[in-house]
Amino acid sequence: MLAALVVAPTAAKAHALRLSRGDWSFEPGTVRATLTFFRDEFPMLAPDGLGDAAALEHLASSAEVLAAGERCALVSRSAQSVEEDGVRVDFRWRCPGQASRWAVRLPFVAELSPGHTHLARVTSGNHVVERVARASAPGFEVEATPSVLDQAGRFLRLGVEHIFTGYDHLAFLLGLLLLGGSLRQLAGIVSSFTLAHSVTLALAALGLVSIPASVVEPAIAASVVAVAAENLWALRRGGDVSTRVAGTVRRRWRLTFCFGLVHGFGFASALQGLGLPRAALATGLVSFNLGVELGQLLLVLAAVPVLRALRRRSAGRLSAAPALSASIAVLGLVWLGERIAGLG
Repeated sequence: MLAALVVAPTAAKAHALRLSRGDWSFEPGTVRATLTFFRDEFPMLAPDGLGDAAALEHLASSAEVLAAGERCALVSRSAQSVEEDGVRVDFRWRCPGQASRWAVRLPFVAELSPGHTHLARVTSGNHVVERVARASAPGFEVEATPSVLDQAGRFLRLGVEHIFTGYDHLAFLLGLLLLGGSLRQLAGIVSSFTLAHSVTLALAALGLVSIPASVVEPAIAASVVAVAAENLWALRRGGDVSTRVAGTVRRRWRLTFCFGLVHGFGFASALQGLGLPRAALATGLVSFNLGVELGQLLLVLAAVPVLRALRRRSAGRLSAAPALSASIAVLGLVWLGERIAGLG
């Protein structure tokens, strides 16, 4: 796990660089889509770096819409810059028949940054739902009347994927586990993270609190550095190291809760960008956070036996934990530097 973190620092830039948004409208005979990409990612779609026009053509040939199994014809396309760091692409397809079920194929997500997620706001009649496309599942299905259970399942999966594809989240959680503790203590620590994550995600997604990504993303990187530094301080030579470590683990939920408030804003901007109605947003928020909690607990169950085996070795706590904590601290500093430099 640590090796994966070390070799993939560039994939852990701001969450924004791994997200695109889409407003999709499905009507009898017509499908419209407005896709928004970040400027740093859009050129990845152009063969041999030929520019925005080539990227648009490649995107147009890649994206596909099927109505009741029949392919829809792309009849218009356009692209323009939006704000300071975005590119908006508008598509319109003409579909045969009066379909009530559509399939969207977006293979281009595999050509963007590792872990890229396309978050789609889908409107069909009076219904608005959320869909997600990733490299592992580059598309989504749309029904005229989607079920609440279907929406909940999709956001549950997104919550789990958000933990396992967010390298800064993984580094932060791994840092929390390095000092050990009982399974109950560790479950409590990561649950406090989820509680805080849920509070700020809900506040931001509902538009009650707004913090710019230029503040949130460096703060998330700083949280990785902070938890690694706390590990190194508890494990420093001199005095009763075991007592110091035990005290740190007992108090750790407080640090985790504080930084969980910061991490909660890391995903909120994407949900805000979808413009979800509050009824659908409630289902998405609850399901997403259940997925985050499930992902965290799976990480604890997988990592704890390995870390305990390391500590059972001679001087394991005095060698493995400091070395891993130092590696996480360096990784966090690299991310922090990249994100601060990106503000310019």
